[in-house]
Amino acid sequence: MRYEEGRPDECTGTADQKTSHDQATSATDSSGGGGHRHAKADILRAAAFELAEHHWKIFPLNGKVPLIPNPHPKGSTERATCKGECGLLGHGIYDATDNVAAVSLLWTHFPASNIGGRIPESMLMIDIDPRHGGLEAWAALEKQYGRFPDCLMTLSGRGDGGTHRYVRRPPGRLTARRLGPGIDLKTSSGYAVMPPSIHPDTGRPYGRVDGPVPAPPEWFINLVTERLSKPRRKRANGSRCSSPAPADALSAGLSWEAVLARHGWDCLDLDPDEDGSRWLHPTATSSCSATIRHGCLFVYSTNTPFETTEPGSPKGYTKFRAYAVLNHQGDLRAAARALGKERRDDRRR
Repeated sequence: MRYEEGRPDECTGTADQKTSHDQATSATDSSGGGGHRHAKADILRAAAFELAEHHWKIFPLNGKVPLIPNPHPKGSTERATCKGECGLLGHGIYDATDNVAAVSLLWTHFPASNIGGRIPESMLMIDIDPRHGGLEAWAALEKQYGRFPDCLMTLSGRGDGGTHRYVRRPPGRLTARRLGPGIDLKTSSGYAVMPPSIHPDTGRPYGRVDGPVPAPPEWFINLVTERLSKPRRKRANGSRCSSPAPADALSAGLSWEAVLARHGWDCLDLDPDEDGSRWLHPTATSSCSATIRHGCLFVYSTNTPFETTEPGSPKGYTKFRAYAVLNHQGDLRAAARALGKERRDDRRR
């Protein structure tokens, strides 16, 4: 699916793509009677226009995940590397646009789709998930450090008190690990479900609480900012896939299932080692924590031991480096010794 010759007024695609798109649209439109469906579609379309007019870059969702399927075949290099340069839609967050004409086309073609909003580069979104103890952790932070300032906020359609809070993005590398369980951070490498999208589990809309987008308090900045580490070598493709060359042989003997699953990570796709496969960490608050690209793990959640990948600064982990981070606090020598011992033990059996 693409905009014909770069124009936002014509939308074309293959027959298979259109069938898949129509099925996805039907899935978002399946609850309630026809009149109720149309009313919800009108509300969502109007909200999409308003967001675009206020320069939020948005794209359609089926529930909480991208609606338009990836146009590239599974296992292809393009599926792992293309970010929309091909001119087709179906690249998730990279489809996000604030072009009102393009948004009009998308929500005409997919009238009842939810709205995904890419986090602006100037903002940081704080995701508080009650299912993993986020409300208690947030209350403990405010009790220790003081009340967090009022800010623009989204109320989860789950109806359990979950919120998205928007503040100005502090500079530097960010982490949520010191904030407590159930709290994650999202930067411009991620997206959020925007009001008044409908929660797929409850059928209730997300709500918006208007407010400023303030600078976060000093105590919060200190908790979420990590110290800079020594830069890692870059690969020829420009991404940082951080593992020393001698460790490549150790990576070859590992699978992502073996590296991640033992620590509670779940793969959302059939082949966990395929480029483009998606992974969720155990306390994930979003629909995707990391993906596999070029054989490396690129992490988007700040609530893991890994550095997050950012636009213009991709950071990928080989299997060996990821194994070292998860099992040996990043100590590569200790990880190599442990893997060597495991393999010697396996040969003796």
